[in-house]
Amino acid sequence: MSGEFKNRFWDKKYNLKRVEEPKEELALGFNEITKSYFSDLRYYYFVPHIVGAIFWWNLYFFQLIPKIRHNYKKFHRMLGRFLLVVLLVQNVTGFCMAATTRSHIVKFVSYLLCFASIFCVTQAWRYAYYRDIPKHKHWAIRLVGYMQTISLQRFWLGMLIVPHSMGWDGLYPLLDDDSTDSEWISMTETMFDDSFVLAILSAFLFTEWYLAAEQGMTEPAIDNRNKEQQVQNSDATDDAEKEEIDEVDHAFNGGEMEGEMMTAESDSGHKEEEVLPVY
Repeated sequence: MSGEFKNRFWDKKYNLKRVEEPKEELALGFNEITKSYFSDLRYYYFVPHIVGAIFWWNLYFFQLIPKIRHNYKKFHRMLGRFLLVVLLVQNVTGFCMAATTRSHIVKFVSYLLCFASIFCVTQAWRYAYYRDIPKHKHWAIRLVGYMQTISLQRFWLGMLIVPHSMGWDGLYPLLDDDSTDSEWISMTETMFDDSFVLAILSAFLFTEWYLAAEQGMTEPAIDNRNKEQQVQNSDATDDAEKEEIDEVDHAFNGGEMEGEMMTAESDSGHKEEEVLPVY
């Protein structure tokens, strides 16, 4: 963020004059990218986007400190509402900046991040409103993780530039002093696009892995194989005991029932004999 203040991001004339200074190689390409932010159309989206980023990156971590959340609940709520508004401003201006860029890759990545972040903002606010704290915390952490796309974009851009400058990879053409300015600009823009793709993929993956770990999904597995065998043996024992009990019941109850049936038939015969008339 100090670099943004050093370059006076709010001063359009100053920055346009700065990027017109003669540059070579990668610096020339980044100058062209920077120049696009201060065009007549994008400048009015760029400034509020940077202002929102300054507030977000300097304040959001207060929401993650347990002591502040528990002991200063009013501060936590007020700061949370403020940051939700900041994120809405950032996402809307970011969407507009993406809509006015020439790179279709930056468009797609920015649109995806915008929709994902707004959905997380909505869910976090909804659960906070109903005081469903566990679900609010889940969506707030997911939101913070998704927003790491911005910082990771700088990281991946550096990871692409440094090896290429040292000649360690073959992802991009190795240009030399005889290469044209358009070749340097094209390669720099390609690196910039690739860094966006790597940033959003890694941010989303790291977020999912973190949430999985928090929910206990990465702990050592519980060995239930012996329990399954014990359950099977227990079921077999229960079936055997049940059959044995049925046999015993049949032996006792069956004999009694046969005796009762014989007695009933005998009594019936006597009754029939008594009913017969005698002449």
